[in-house]
Amino acid sequence: MIGRAALGNPWIFREIIEYINTGNCLSKPDAKEKKETMLKHLNYAIEDKGEKVAVLEMRKHFSWYMKNMPDAAKIRKRINELETRQELEDSINEFFKNL
Repeated sequence: MIGRAALGNPWIFREIIEYINTGNCLSKPDAKEKKETMLKHLNYAIEDKGEKVAVLEMRKHFSWYMKNMPDAAKIRKRINELETRQELEDSINEFFKNL
C-alpha cells in the first residue's frame, strides 16, 4: 500500500517516520516544494536514462504529482504531448506560476 501511495507523493515516507516517532502528522508539501521535487525527479531521470526515455516516463510521474491539484486535468493532457526536457520544465513552471 505504501509503494502505491508513494507514486507522486514521495513525502509519504517522512510523514510515516514523523508519525511513528512523535505521533504528529506533518502538513502536506506546498506548491513550491512539489514543483522543485518534480524538476529534481526529472533531472535525476534524465541523468539515469537519457532525455528521450526520461521525458516519456516522467509524463506519467508528473500526472501523479499533480493529482487533486486545481486545473490539473488540463496540464496533464498537455504534458502527455511533450517530448523534451525544456517543454516539460516550461509547462511545469507555467502551471505552478498560475496556482
